Amino acid sequence: MNLARSICAMTFAVVALCPAGLLSPNALQAKDMKPIAFATGANSASFKGDIEGMDRDIYPVTAKAGQTMKVTVTNKLKLVLFHLQLPGKAGKYLPGAGEDDDATTWQGTLPESGTYKIIVGAMRGKDTTYTLDVAITN
Repeated sequence: MNLARSICAMTFAVVALCPAGLLSPNALQAKDMKPIAFATGANSASFKGDIEGMDRDIYPVTAKAGQTMKVTVTNKLKLVLFHLQLPGKAGKYLPGAGEDDDATTWQGTLPESGTYKIIVGAMRGKDTTYTLDVAITN
């Protein structure tokens, strides 16, 4: 099993699909973060966060088709990664930032307009802090 699949199985597991007893209903939390909004005149922003165990943080960001987005997540232990979910399409991700990818950085042209979700999680269920950098340009 490759690292990405292991991470997905551990970090982005769905409690309902896990064998009974392995995870309690409260063991996996998804925190919906405030939608990303850039300061007036800016096209980028940084966010600091922390992940506990197998939790994940979800950052909504609205963009238009044809814009370029760059996303980078860093932490000193190199245990944090992310997925970029397409607008309104649960389980559908941008190429290179999906469930089979170990994305810590992604840059590309957005294929459609709408609210994308940046889903940040930690590998191996470790508690860790991170910095998320997001930039969108025309």
